[in-house]
Amino acid sequence: MGLIIGSLLFAALAMYSLRASSSWSEGELRDAVHSAVRDLEATPHALGSWTGGYQSLIRDAVEESGEGPTSGSGVYVDEADDPYDKDAAPSVDLFEVTAEDVVAAFCLSVPPPEPEAVLTSVEVTLSVTVEEGRC
Repeated sequence: MGLIIGSLLFAALAMYSLRASSSWSEGELRDAVHSAVRDLEATPHALGSWTGGYQSLIRDAVEESGEGPTSGSGVYVDEADDPYDKDAAPSVDLFEVTAEDVVAAFCLSVPPPEPEAVLTSVEVTLSVTVEEGRC
């Protein structure tokens, strides 16, 4: 009887541990976003038609921050620019960072606007502002 109860407790603990290591928490996402912003601002970035633009840069920086789950990504970076918003600043691109299983979202304002895709690379220095909540 003790072996059965012990094995059930062990299985439950293993499942909980596996779930915890594969999903984001709100604090982990916050730390990952702020770490990614520091990394993005630290060095200039070369952008070209093959690099994927700001959206890819942000997602890669969040994933490479060392925060969050050890298996799988679950991070989503979506463009949040509203083409119908006449009051929007034309000198800023907006991106919304979210993750699976987390209600929190972070709005990143990235100046200068992403350059048009060209065959040669363009070097940009980013200045990113983070606000908690949706854009």
